Amino acid sequence: MNDETRARPKPENFDQLYPGRFLKAGEFNGKKVTLTVRDADLEDLVGEDGKAKAKAIIAFDETEKQLVACKTNGICMKAMFGPQIAEWIGKRITLFPDLWNGEPCIRIWGSPDIEDDIDVMVTLPRRRPFKKTLHRVNATRRAAAAQFDQSASLAMDQQAAP
Repeated sequence: MNDETRARPKPENFDQLYPGRFLKAGEFNGKKVTLTVRDADLEDLVGEDGKAKAKAIIAFDETEKQLVACKTNGICMKAMFGPQIAEWIGKRITLFPDLWNGEPCIRIWGSPDIEDDIDVMVTLPRRRPFKKTLHRVNATRRAAAAQFDQSASLAMDQQAAP
């Protein structure tokens, strides 16, 4: 490709080849990022089976990209900030790329807005319960310009993913 006509940075992984409205694990380049919650809502999304299903959608101040929050991430948000969604607005969460059943996913690492690490028991249907630790993130290490641009690149936290 001609570098003069390239409007976007060269993709480094599969997820960057197909940018969209939602955050993808591959866009994190193996790093953590801290974002501020702007809104949380339910939206009907069509799954691979062609059926619409209500999903939790989290919007952020730093980017137009949104997070489709799985139940594990919802349980983590509730453990950190309480059951009232209005209390989540303005709070910061640190996300990181992980694997679930061998597939890339986005998980919550913790937040600069919690006092201490929090252990939470995640119980999902047809799954064995597991403990997850949500970490107190040092806010001074947060990247000042952590945001997605049109190319889906992310200015990341300098912390390496676990």
